[in-house]
Amino acid sequence: MPDGDEASFLGEFSQRLHSDDLDVVCDALSDYQQAQADTRWGVDNPYWPLSNEVLFVARDLLDRSSTLDEENRHRALSWSLTMVWHLGEDEDADRIAEILETTSDPELREEGVRAASTALEDAEEPNPRLLGAVRAIALDESLDARDRGSAIHALGGLDMPEVEALFVHLTESGDLKVQVSAAGQLISPKKVRAHREVLQRLVDSWPEDAGPFPMNMRDALVGFHSTFWKDAHLDDPALQNAHDELRFPLTDETCLEAFTTLLRSDDPVAVGIALDHYRDWQGLRHALDDSDLADAYLPEVLERAREVLRRPISPAEVSALHMIGAQHAIPDDADLLVDVLGRTDSDTVRHEAIWTAYGLFDEAETADARLVEAVSSVIFAPSSAPDGSKKTAIRILADGLGAGADDVLVRAIREGEPDVQVHAVCYLVRTGGLDRHRAVMEDLAESWEGRPPARFWGENPVDLVLGKPHSVHWEGHRLQDPDLHRAHKRLRRPTVDESYHAAMRTMLESGDVAAVGIALDHWWDPAGALARGGEEARQPARSLVLPLIQDILRQPPSPPELSREYGPSAAHLTALSALGIAAKDDLSVLADALESAGPLRDQVLDTVREVLWSVDHSHPRLVQALEDIVCDEAVPMSERSQALYLLGEFPSGDSVDALLSAIRCPELKIQAAAALLLARGETFEEHRPMIQALAANWPTQDVPTEVIEVRELLEAPDEE
Repeated sequence: MPDGDEASFLGEFSQRLHSDDLDVVCDALSDYQQAQADTRWGVDNPYWPLSNEVLFVARDLLDRSSTLDEENRHRALSWSLTMVWHLGEDEDADRIAEILETTSDPELREEGVRAASTALEDAEEPNPRLLGAVRAIALDESLDARDRGSAIHALGGLDMPEVEALFVHLTESGDLKVQVSAAGQLISPKKVRAHREVLQRLVDSWPEDAGPFPMNMRDALVGFHSTFWKDAHLDDPALQNAHDELRFPLTDETCLEAFTTLLRSDDPVAVGIALDHYRDWQGLRHALDDSDLADAYLPEVLERAREVLRRPISPAEVSALHMIGAQHAIPDDADLLVDVLGRTDSDTVRHEAIWTAYGLFDEAETADARLVEAVSSVIFAPSSAPDGSKKTAIRILADGLGAGADDVLVRAIREGEPDVQVHAVCYLVRTGGLDRHRAVMEDLAESWEGRPPARFWGENPVDLVLGKPHSVHWEGHRLQDPDLHRAHKRLRRPTVDESYHAAMRTMLESGDVAAVGIALDHWWDPAGALARGGEEARQPARSLVLPLIQDILRQPPSPPELSREYGPSAAHLTALSALGIAAKDDLSVLADALESAGPLRDQVLDTVREVLWSVDHSHPRLVQALEDIVCDEAVPMSERSQALYLLGEFPSGDSVDALLSAIRCPELKIQAAAALLLARGETFEEHRPMIQALAANWPTQDVPTEVIEVRELLEAPDEE
């Protein structure tokens, strides 16, 4: 917002914060809380510049809460504790402790514990009183497990022996939820090592359906083994001990010593495990108290990874490639990657090598031709099963080389397996290759006949190449006439020029049922002409569209084989959809449609209703057409009633005359419905005598509800 508006906005909020009216103050704090909650959606809290004022007011309420009556005290404490939860500091500890020590209110206890977590986290040394108050809640067996769990969570950030001892003690609680909450604070590698027997015994006692947190506990007891070597075993006892120490270290020093023991060993599995631990966030850094200590080992780790790759067919090469990756790849790695891709028969190794190559393609001004060839060869390698590496290679070449990958991707379109063809097509589209290789890409897309062998990130590759939509009611139908087929392809392209309008005319004037239907779908559908050129894109064809709509509505259903989804209804549904757009600018079109609707009259009436709702006015010719339907005894009663409803729902200067004509119809239901609409209108008093005389002759038993409502309106006292 402009600076002046922001100043005014914040000034008004500040006035509310400092109001003498407690309700106003609490409402302001509520607004702050809601704005702070909305930040989870990525928006800023507009009140943040006044956060210090908010905290000042919250502290003031806490300090004088004892002077308030019970109802106001509860509200003041609730909102002020919520603000301290967001903004509090160590100095708020005694205030929070006072409330936790004295309250029996579950809501205030919960809010107080949340505020306590903020104050405890802010302190260099936790406030003993607040620590004791939260500890007492965690130990209080008379409280609900949720309250005790909140207290356990509030203490979870404190690395203190007495707090750790408390968690161990609470794992012996008779309440499963308290056990789980306490055990959840002991899942760091060092704490698992210290309390493994207790935790294992506890986990073994839990039922399998105890929830997700016990599952996390079970995973923590296993620890991070590796990424690629989970089924491997280290035969050397020293290496096995180092692996155990790395997973559950006593200190950072012993953790790093174990890591280097594995990294520098001659056992390729041990080296692979070490590389995995350095690369994965669950590995070395997770085990270290000071994760920054790992940074000093990066040069040695990368050198070791490259040394592994220089050894012929080393078992650790997948971990080495994963470690280097795109992030750490350097030009000198090209030789290693070409060698690996040329010799490996492992899809996993191939996949990791391709991703590492991406780092070189993405950074280099000129890609290494040998590496491009090595990655490209993956795409065309024979395979008896779908190969994820082929799709990865296509992605890496397209993203890394852009148009420089065109030759390879076009070859993949011509020679690749079906899934590979889809990936090649879609990545060519992403790099602008559709304009460079439209013919070959369109030929492939058309050969799929609307049923591609795979989708691409949820998208239909046919639509990516040919454009969307194909149509609405004729999806999947291929026009056999070459001229019409070319015209349809032109409509699907994203631009509008004279060739677009020429294609639209060609299809609309063709006389081919499906071609006309497809063109009409492009004309009315927002994803068609409107998306390509706005309302102006519809105008050149409007004079052709209007008579076609009338003609289609007079025709019998279309051949069912022309539309997979809509069968014989396709043409009529297309015409009705186009009618809904065409009539918005000229409601008389609806009158023409009603006059020629025949068996489709009920569907045309539905379209009339939708159009009138969107424009909120009627038209003399349309009123006359609706009146003719209402008064025609040969028309089904449901359609007459619907037409009558439209006359009353969208009144005009002519609709009163139409209702007066309807009221003279012999059918009681039509009479009563028309009379009811008149009775609800502005001319009721003018027509009251006529309606009274008519109502006097209506029966009293088994009558339509409209009769009852008219009589109630007639009997209602005059408001004046």
